[in-house]
Amino acid sequence: MTVLERGGKVVEEYRDLFLAEAHEYLQDMTRCLLEMEKNSSNDQLTEMFRAAHSLKGMAGTMGYEYITRLTHEMESLLDQLRHGTASIDTGFVNILFEAVDLVQLLVDNLDNQEDFSREVAIVQKKMQEWKAGGEGNVAKEQGREARVEDKAAGGRWINWKDLVNDFEAEMLKEARARGDNIYHIHISLRRGSLLKSVRSYMVIKAVEKQGEIIKTVPSLQALEEENFDRDFSLLLVGRVDTGALKQSVESIAEIENVNIFPVDIESGAEAQVQTPLEDSGAQSPPGFEKSLSPADKDEETPKKAPEASPKAGAPSLTARSSEKTVRVETAKLDSLVNLVGELIINRTRVVELGKMVDNELLENALEQMERITTELQNAVMTLRMVPIKQVFDRFPRMVRDLCLERNKEVELFISGEDTELDRTIVNQVGDPLVHLLRNAVDHGLEGKEERISSGKNPVGKIVLEAHHEGSHVVVSVEDDGRGMDPQVLKARALEKKLISAEEAENMSYDEALQLIFRSGFSTSQAITDISGRGVGMDVVRTAIEALNGTVEVKSTPGKGSKFILRFPLTLAIIRTLMVESGKEIYAIPIEAVRENLFVEPQEIKTIQQGKVITLREEVLPLYSLQESLGMGKYLEQDVYPVVVIQAGEKKAGFIVDELLGQQEVVIKSLGSLISDIKGIAGATVLGDGRVTLILDVASLLDDGRVNFGKKSINH
Repeated sequence: MTVLERGGKVVEEYRDLFLAEAHEYLQDMTRCLLEMEKNSSNDQLTEMFRAAHSLKGMAGTMGYEYITRLTHEMESLLDQLRHGTASIDTGFVNILFEAVDLVQLLVDNLDNQEDFSREVAIVQKKMQEWKAGGEGNVAKEQGREARVEDKAAGGRWINWKDLVNDFEAEMLKEARARGDNIYHIHISLRRGSLLKSVRSYMVIKAVEKQGEIIKTVPSLQALEEENFDRDFSLLLVGRVDTGALKQSVESIAEIENVNIFPVDIESGAEAQVQTPLEDSGAQSPPGFEKSLSPADKDEETPKKAPEASPKAGAPSLTARSSEKTVRVETAKLDSLVNLVGELIINRTRVVELGKMVDNELLENALEQMERITTELQNAVMTLRMVPIKQVFDRFPRMVRDLCLERNKEVELFISGEDTELDRTIVNQVGDPLVHLLRNAVDHGLEGKEERISSGKNPVGKIVLEAHHEGSHVVVSVEDDGRGMDPQVLKARALEKKLISAEEAENMSYDEALQLIFRSGFSTSQAITDISGRGVGMDVVRTAIEALNGTVEVKSTPGKGSKFILRFPLTLAIIRTLMVESGKEIYAIPIEAVRENLFVEPQEIKTIQQGKVITLREEVLPLYSLQESLGMGKYLEQDVYPVVVIQAGEKKAGFIVDELLGQQEVVIKSLGSLISDIKGIAGATVLGDGRVTLILDVASLLDDGRVNFGKKSINH
């Protein structure tokens, strides 16, 4: 299928599909390279080769020449690895990573008119130079393929045992062990056929839908460069419907003949091709009976080898190849979410109107509508949820490169990568985590000599973890480095004139740790390309708060530091507690509400000029919501309604005028002009059309931003 117009304009639909799949293949390639560097594995090599090959085919079809060239060279390097003419070391991996990075750059800049020919030429040359060391062995391998090509071209028999290398032989053994069958597929093109490379590519793509191609004769490179006459062969592994496969390949234009042979690798010293499944007139070599499997020997005169039948309980080809997912444009998904949000708003309005009418039938209908819309809302919210894995996958490579640059040895442990989070949050949470991980590697973790002298493992440890906590997702970054000394932090802040001497003296342990989030603060003595400018942690906090999240830091000198990030599951629709304060209605996210209670005036105590209450032997700060938001002084009452809210380890009670009950609300942005107001997370529209502010619990609980008895939030 051609997706390019004659002028080179790519059809938008196919371009978007290419982008989505290209990013997935690049992530797979990065992961495989990291695993291969630690522990060489046939499975990882095969997956890496398959990803590079698939990306090359897609790029070639779309007309992206540079991406096609780079992935082709990557394939060649990996092919050397498969044939044993190259070995995995840091240099080999670095070159492939450089190629992956450049492909990523090209993918990200498809619409950019910038010329990347120089960068492509440099990386391509590096790979070619690296490959040159194994060219002698490659030529030998290609010669061996050429010697058997005539047998393949004649449609007769091939001794695959002589052809495959140790790596491929092992793959065949593993395939047989898991119950897969092995087939030799011989294809003949029509004489005078044009675009032979395109035809061979289409054949390979059709065959790959039925199984895994282990080998091609001639090589993939020869097929792509049309370095063959009109015959080529494939070695296929899988549970194959041979009839459907033959029909699928024959449907491709310019295909003259297709023969499929089962291959026996279990008997004798030489694994040979058995009788062809289709009557092609091919003759078996002398002594063919000796190569038959024991099962075949039970048949006296087999005219046709039976088609391989899947094992009992194995999934059928139809079930295995059927589509279980559908790609949807994010714009369409966002539109659906917005429509559901408007539906929720109007549902609330209809329910309020229904309360004015005493009608049992109407009441039952409204209850059913509320139940259905709630289910619809939950289903739509689920569609927005994506695993945080797509963010976490970036970091092993980043940590590896930082370690090489800083000459440190670090192990990165990742857990909870399947934890799901709202797509909007996932897209923005990556940058704060990058800052935290870079800081951990750069000056959170000690050098090897310092760790040894401290009695630590010379290899540093960083743990990146994600998990659900109520209606929040908690992401933590922990290291076993030198930790942070509060006295050092205060001294550094005094040196940079970020605090006064009096503030430093009265500062608690936790308050001292919060200094790292001050703009311009840094403990690094020298500025590097990684850290030291004093803007990273400030950016982290700002980015997290923009997502209605919180960040908490814990540290023990000599033992390490831990940063805890909390994010709401979604930024679209939430359940809230509606309260009235100062004749205004506010919405408090229900996940932050711990309990509601009524407090009498005599139960309120004063400690260090602040109001507190005792709740089950726990002393809680007590604030007035009205005064905290700068809406005037609260009115004295016989009994005060109090909402106890919590974010992280911080907890406090807030006096309100009245508790109105729970309600689902749709979060609306306040706009760029007033979006940075501390204490306010957004707004929503009530059923009666009134606009209500949604409170930012984290800001309200931050002792530096809200103080009891003051009429405005203290910035």
